[in-house]
Amino acid sequence: MKDIRALIFDFGGTLDGNGIHWLERTYQFIRERCPEITRQAFDKADRATVTEFALGDSSHNWSYQDGSMLPIGAVASEHAARCSLRETADAIAVGIYKRLGLSEKMKDAYVEWFCQGAAEHLDKNRRWLETLHDTYQLAVISNNFGNTQGWCDEYKLSPLLGAIIDSTVFGIAKPDARIFKAALSQLNVSPNQAIYVGDSYSADMVGGKNAGMWTAWMVGHQKKTCPDPSMVDVQLSHLHELTDFLDSAKK
Repeated sequence: MKDIRALIFDFGGTLDGNGIHWLERTYQFIRERCPEITRQAFDKADRATVTEFALGDSSHNWSYQDGSMLPIGAVASEHAARCSLRETADAIAVGIYKRLGLSEKMKDAYVEWFCQGAAEHLDKNRRWLETLHDTYQLAVISNNFGNTQGWCDEYKLSPLLGAIIDSTVFGIAKPDARIFKAALSQLNVSPNQAIYVGDSYSADMVGGKNAGMWTAWMVGHQKKTCPDPSMVDVQLSHLHELTDFLDSAKK
């Protein structure tokens, strides 16, 4: 691990949240205010909403990969791919809150809370990435709607990144090893010279490890089950702990 040259990151839940996926942040916000909303009801509303937002049709019985926003095999619409982070969060919130019978006022409060938190994390992490930029090549791989490049532009991450790969644009999603290898190819580094950092065990850790990379799991302060510890080289309670890990690895 002394020859690490590239750090590759997931976006949602990793750069914009301390190990907490969009899905979990949304549910936690609702659950704290409406404890009568069950997880089953929330998941049903979320999946129908995301499918409708991305594809314009919520009637199809799609399957989902853990850590993904899009259903397996789905390709997002041009509209979804053009949305900013706030527009995406608002559009998804509208559908979820309507399906659960929750008020528009609560939806608006959620969107403001969510976007403010995401912006704070992205700003702090951009400044942290700036400290790494001269030492490591940096990149992002995201299972997203086709708007990862736009979001990286929006939050001024793009100048720091040597590769930005979106599953919808690329046509293959994590954990398929090919999406990781595409980033490695763009950075011109071998798998054992790169660490993949993400919050999803199945999409990020399994995918990164199967591509031959080192892996860093963003668990934050969540209780996450690790089915196979061999897939994870380090667990992080905060993203910036990666700096200490890299420094000790060099020694």
